[in-house]
Amino acid sequence: MLSCTVLMLLTGCDKVKNQTTDGRLVLVQTVKENDVANVATYPGRTRAANEANVSFRVSGTLLKVSVHTGDHVRRGQVIAQMDDRDYRVQLAAAEAEYTQVKAEANRVMALYADSVGTANNYDKARYGLQQITQKLQHCKDQLNDCLLRAPFDGYVQNVLHDAHETVGSGMPVLSLIGQGQTEVVINIPASENLRSDQFSSFSARFDVLPGEQFPLTLLSIARQANVNQLYEVRLALQGDHPQITPGMSSMVQITFRDDDSKPALVPLSAVCRTGDASAVFVYADGRIHRTAVTLGRVHNNGNVEIVKGLKAGDQIVVSGVNTLTDGEAVRPAAQPSKTNVGGLL
Repeated sequence: MLSCTVLMLLTGCDKVKNQTTDGRLVLVQTVKENDVANVATYPGRTRAANEANVSFRVSGTLLKVSVHTGDHVRRGQVIAQMDDRDYRVQLAAAEAEYTQVKAEANRVMALYADSVGTANNYDKARYGLQQITQKLQHCKDQLNDCLLRAPFDGYVQNVLHDAHETVGSGMPVLSLIGQGQTEVVINIPASENLRSDQFSSFSARFDVLPGEQFPLTLLSIARQANVNQLYEVRLALQGDHPQITPGMSSMVQITFRDDDSKPALVPLSAVCRTGDASAVFVYADGRIHRTAVTLGRVHNNGNVEIVKGLKAGDQIVVSGVNTLTDGEAVRPAAQPSKTNVGGLL
């Protein structure tokens, strides 16, 4: 009788031991599809479609700046002038040299035409005339470049140098912004860039224009991320809106196509990170498997979108993930009833 009792106790202990070594308890949750509105909002700023820092192609002293900040300019309008004294002297010298070389070349080529001159002298005269002709044209171009002209219709954004200052070739003298189309620029993370083929429409709102929403057209998305790992998106305002000027802040809404490619939605507590890589533990057949994922937007309720790596219906561990290992045997903890708050009953 005693031996039977001992045997039963030992058997019971073995069962308890098997249960405790069967794997630790983990909280498992089924992945659900993102059922919120398929939109994203990012801050943006307006800028002119045409912006340029204009400069002289020659060096020298500024004689006059003909415009001021805010002035409207037309394409081809003279907006600044450089002291051209040295360039006029160079042109006069080049013209004199051209006259001399041309006269000599004409005499040599005339002799050659009469079969008196040699072919060598003829070639020297011809090439010398070509050379001085190009030199003369270069001096004329430099003199003409002493006038700085507006490259497009627009407005003077800033005057960078004043008269009597010495500026070098290529040194910006004024900055101009073009009139007409206005762009809105935003920066999106890599997770949104991966979904760029799902972009459906864009719109912008401005605090200074409450209650109004302005449609946008996608112009381009940068192929390379900046130092903050964000991708620049250029959008154009549709229509003419003179009240919207470059430099204004806005909020841009991106709407995605409503298709079957909606991202999965999981609690942030389910995500573990190693460096820049993110992963979750997927539960299947009594074990967990570390699965790499690509994160999307973080929601205010503590959930995060999974753009790649999971699908609705997968079961994942949602707590204590930083203490788990890949392939570990676990047991799902019983989910408390919604009416049993805290699982006390």
